[in-house]
Amino acid sequence: MKKVLLILSALALFSFTKDENDLLYQNYAKAVINNGDTFQLHLVIKVKNLNTNEIREICAQGNSLQIAIHREYKIDYDNKGLAKALKIALKNKSRYFEFKNDSALSYLGIKDYSENDLKELEHKVNFDSLAKAIKEKQNWSIYLDNKELIMYAHALLNKGILTGENNCFSGKLIFVGQNTPQ
Repeated sequence: MKKVLLILSALALFSFTKDENDLLYQNYAKAVINNGDTFQLHLVIKVKNLNTNEIREICAQGNSLQIAIHREYKIDYDNKGLAKALKIALKNKSRYFEFKNDSALSYLGIKDYSENDLKELEHKVNFDSLAKAIKEKQNWSIYLDNKELIMYAHALLNKGILTGENNCFSGKLIFVGQNTPQ
């Protein structure tokens, strides 16, 4: 099972030629491929709730998206199903998803914070300046409560900063650079 996922992951990493300059998609793909580890990378996607027709951008962990895909499409968790869910996520270069299944929507954390919550945080924190400092330093982490953590991850991802957290020791948001051990 791990062998199949590793092969698919490697193929996905080499398929970036079309989107080579698209840092947001590359960070998204890294988060999707990282599925199954206790250290989870964050991703930003646009989600349409087909029950309400609301469309909004949200941040979630890579494994949360894959679980939501499994639930929405009723995909098994066998090798074939895992590969199918991974393929659905990676082929979606626009990072736009539509979900009707309440369990899938809930798993993505669609109600964990609002667009206004994120705007308020972005008004308080200068994420342009923070992103610049993180890029220069190549090392950064912060302890936050769950809601604030996911909003920080969201804002930073939109500035091209990939972040993750260890699910065993949640509460610490960590910058993930090319040389960051995971």
